[in-house]
Amino acid sequence: MSARILRRSDLWPLALLVIAAFLRLSYLSEIEHNVDHAYPIWQALDTLEHGTLPVVGQGTSVLFANPALTGYLYLPFVALSRSLLGAYLLVILLNSVAVPLAYGAVRGLLGQRAALVAGVLMAVNPWVIEYSRATWVQSLLPFFLSLLAWLLWPVLLGHSRKPGRRLLLALMTLTLLAQTYLLAYFMIVPVGALLLIFWRRLNRRALLVGGVIFAAATLVYGAGLLAQADTVGQDVRAFTSSTAQLSLEAWNHAVRLISGGDYPLARGQAAPVMDWQIRQDLTQVAHVVIAVLLLAGIGLALRAICRRQQRDQALILLIWFGLPVLLMSYVSQRVHPFYLLLSLPAGYALVGWVFAVLPKRIAQAGLVLLVPFAALMIVNSQRFAQETAANPGAHDLGALPLDYGVELGQLVTAHLFPGGVVYAEVDEWTLNSLAGTTFPLVRDTRAPAFHIIPRDGGVYVFPFAELPANWNGPAYTTIHEQLHLPDGVTLTVDAYPPSAAQQVRPQQPLNLASEEGLTLLGYDLVRPDATPNAMQPTLITYWRVDAQSHDTGDWFFAPFAQAYDASGDQIGVVEGAVVPGQEWREGDVHVHNMTLPAGTTSVQLGQFDGPRQRNMIFLPDYTPLVNLIIP
Repeated sequence: MSARILRRSDLWPLALLVIAAFLRLSYLSEIEHNVDHAYPIWQALDTLEHGTLPVVGQGTSVLFANPALTGYLYLPFVALSRSLLGAYLLVILLNSVAVPLAYGAVRGLLGQRAALVAGVLMAVNPWVIEYSRATWVQSLLPFFLSLLAWLLWPVLLGHSRKPGRRLLLALMTLTLLAQTYLLAYFMIVPVGALLLIFWRRLNRRALLVGGVIFAAATLVYGAGLLAQADTVGQDVRAFTSSTAQLSLEAWNHAVRLISGGDYPLARGQAAPVMDWQIRQDLTQVAHVVIAVLLLAGIGLALRAICRRQQRDQALILLIWFGLPVLLMSYVSQRVHPFYLLLSLPAGYALVGWVFAVLPKRIAQAGLVLLVPFAALMIVNSQRFAQETAANPGAHDLGALPLDYGVELGQLVTAHLFPGGVVYAEVDEWTLNSLAGTTFPLVRDTRAPAFHIIPRDGGVYVFPFAELPANWNGPAYTTIHEQLHLPDGVTLTVDAYPPSAAQQVRPQQPLNLASEEGLTLLGYDLVRPDATPNAMQPTLITYWRVDAQSHDTGDWFFAPFAQAYDASGDQIGVVEGAVVPGQEWREGDVHVHNMTLPAGTTSVQLGQFDGPRQRNMIFLPDYTPLVNLIIP
């Protein structure tokens, strides 16, 4: 890497932007879309279609719920595209811009050589690339943190021509950052510490206005949490009940976000090219080298503080990088790698500092070594995408790649009538976001043992690792679509027409109402062959929801069949599927399949709620059992 190229400082921000955007857009269709990525997009759709305006967003596994800003940021892009792709492209664009912003922030702090190292490390890090392609609530951490550093660091150094404006914009950026992600409030600590240290260089009016904006946004969020006081209290008690302990997990993750360490171990092992072991070995060599450089950079910063040379730069970097690591080193919860995105971009700058102080020739030789390092990181990143492309059904419906996920969403919406319900074993947020619209979803896919015929039609979605030869969807579905994935998984989409519930005609009609609001419409009897007692017959019962009460949601009724032989002896009790009361909806028909013992000639049928130890009572005789003759 020649000195002349290094001197072309005007080209490096653009070059880094192009590299970052290319890597983040590569294999766009192979991004795995999971429930966390889905929630902010679902929130935007919910606002568009139902006018909801939440101030509290998705719940967390750490403490109470996140703020809701991320969903609002996606709103115009989701509105224009009516697709999750609008949100993904926004995230990738802004997080690509984060790289030249980080370059600019470090250049103002330590010079061009350090900035170039920082920019390259951030552009090619596979962990950061992965997190820069996700639409979860913390999706814009790389962008906001780099923007915050680019705005604030020159003010702290006293190098800004318009310090008041930059400080105000920095505090507004901090406000936006904190309103996207709960843990982003941690940035109050390093930013607050730096504002106190460099107090004399700050514009008081800008600080006051920015502080008021931050406080106002926090008050709105706090009011939303107060509205959920009971839930918040439970979350706080659960969080504080665990014992905190000292751990190096935060430090290790912070280093990985610089070095790319352990990425081949975590991602891409099942890619078609089976080279993960050699890539892991090479990556760990690079990881050790960069960890040593990081420690050397920290040492340079500490020396600078002692010698009062570049003291301000050292304080900024050590506080920005060190406090998030320290705050997460004594915790009672697991620390995930993306938590340490809060240390960006200071870790890159500390590594770059080492290059900045090396003799010119040695530094240039070190910069040349960034080329094979970058190539290794790029391969690591793309192996993950190739793994997803080869195994798109590995996580069932919970993390489909975008191409198949969007196609599935289109199939669902194409066959879903107004008022219809979707049955799928996945969160509502996930399938809604894939479809680009909201609809009710019930997580119940137990056909053929049990299924619901919805009153206004619906769609039944199921991922088969191996598609049964005779699969025609649940009874009363009339449209059958299949999406075949490269790994052999088949996604089936079977649709109920709006008239399906009205078309139910049992072979043996009964129409017995119950006190609980469930009517036994009747039953079918299916035998495997013509010999009555040779095989076990299947009893198919049909139950229509005709009424609900205020406590129906707490019920857990399941049908049972007491089987008797020709002599009147009980030969078995067959239990059907438990149906939570929350799945009851007036007009729906519940279909239960129960296999009876061979030799059954009569059945006493009922329903029982195990948690409440209560039988369903049938009218008009107020009996818990219905007698059925099995011919």
